[in-house]
Amino acid sequence: MKAILEFNLPADEQRFNIASKAMDWSLLVWDLQEQLRKWEKYEEHTEEEIALINNIQQYICARMEDKGLIYPE
Repeated sequence: MKAILEFNLPADEQRFNIASKAMDWSLLVWDLQEQLRKWEKYEEHTEEEIALINNIQQYICARMEDKGLIYPE
């Protein structure tokens, strides 16, 4: 199976940039999740800070699930 995306440039330049940068966005979110995990695991925090980190992680995961998104393999 093949999939081809076509854009009428320059009119669809914004859509083209969104599509061509999708992997960068995905990796940015993955990096953010990893950084949160490292902060929680390797640094000392108050209970409030740990709760905040956990809430942010849960929020990211919930929004990804809502959108049907998964990290690239």
